[in-house]
Amino acid sequence: MIIDTDPGIDDTYAILLALRSPEIEVVGVTSLYGNVHTKMATRNALYVLEKFGRPDIPVYEGHHTSIVGASKERIADFVHGADGFGNTNQPPPTTEMVRGKTAAEFIVETANRHPGEVTVVALASATNVTLALRADPTAVVENLRAIVHLGGAFFVNGNVNPSAEANVFGDPDAADELYGSGANVTVVGLDVTQRLMFTKEDVESLGGGGAKNDVANDPAPGPGSPPSRAKASAPSKLADSPASPDPAGSFLRDISAFYMRFHVDTIGVEGIYMHDPAAVLLAFRPDLFGVASGAVRVGTDGLCRGQTVMDQGKKRWTFANAWTGEGRDRPRITVALDVDVEKVMGVFRERFRVGGGGGEDGGGGGRARMAGDGRVARVARAAARGVAAAAAALREGAEEAYRAFGNARRADAMTAMVILGAMTAGVCSSLVDRRWGARR
Repeated sequence: MIIDTDPGIDDTYAILLALRSPEIEVVGVTSLYGNVHTKMATRNALYVLEKFGRPDIPVYEGHHTSIVGASKERIADFVHGADGFGNTNQPPPTTEMVRGKTAAEFIVETANRHPGEVTVVALASATNVTLALRADPTAVVENLRAIVHLGGAFFVNGNVNPSAEANVFGDPDAADELYGSGANVTVVGLDVTQRLMFTKEDVESLGGGGAKNDVANDPAPGPGSPPSRAKASAPSKLADSPASPDPAGSFLRDISAFYMRFHVDTIGVEGIYMHDPAAVLLAFRPDLFGVASGAVRVGTDGLCRGQTVMDQGKKRWTFANAWTGEGRDRPRITVALDVDVEKVMGVFRERFRVGGGGGEDGGGGGRARMAGDGRVARVARAAARGVAAAAAALREGAEEAYRAFGNARRADAMTAMVILGAMTAGVCSSLVDRRWGARR
């Protein structure tokens, strides 16, 4: 896996998820603007790899503008802090990026050296991958195993404005070109990621699990070698004291405070969306996601710049349009639109060692948390059934009251509705107390 990233707090979660997942091997990281400027993204990528005990993984700096030469309109310092780490003022890394080779060149070289084996997970705009496409279409379209792009908002509002998601908005021309290239592209956007949230309790419990000061994978070989399992390298100078049960988790907890305040201010919830980890997980656990296939176009200017629109293929169009093209249909891509929230959050909590889970797979604590989440889900479903039944009774009672009292007694009818509403609340409260009280 190549991770194309703009770290960023949730990018940092995603990198740790990749490193702790034995299903994959990270052979390189490429940087891009987005949450921070490209140079800062390079610095932060080097830092987190060193922090997480994998300074051997090479980092290649990516492009500094969009593919049409536009500078980043705004940097998300109000989301991730000016340093990308929640203004926690981390020290500089002691390692350096690979010089003399761009991110796009590294993608092309790796795809051609290992055809059919490499997946690019693009956590920022599509710029670097599209530049690789322009440099060598065969490498990207035929030799990459897959491209997973974190981007888009298909049947929900965006997060930059009502129509656009941030990564696609950052370089809509690149996204539109990549999505129409014929490459094996899967897009996962806000339709999925805004259903995946770490709660305040999840974040606060980070750092208490595990007994190691490293991550699950062994170091990757150099960029010119095929993937293999090599002997572990020396610990990073940035690694925390071994006395900390899970220093990587402690770091995530510390940088998440700023990110959580952004969520409180904008959506009124004490938690953080797990955008970037969702893209990494989809790359090796696609069974946890529901997908659709269709031609996708991206608005590149005007009011709806950055909007992603998929032709679902439910209608045969009379006239050619931007999705059908002239003489040939636009290639279809895969779009993630659904997710098994309980299972995905279980994987996240296990790999991030939420609640004291130990070992490479999170240990018993992770499994217990997953089982607890299942009980919560069952309680929620039962409560929902209770609410539905009570609401039906409320409607029936209100209709009966209106029939009984007519227009002259609307006040009494409303009184009856209030009483029934109180009964509804009582039913739900009793249900939750009986089903969940033992867990509190």
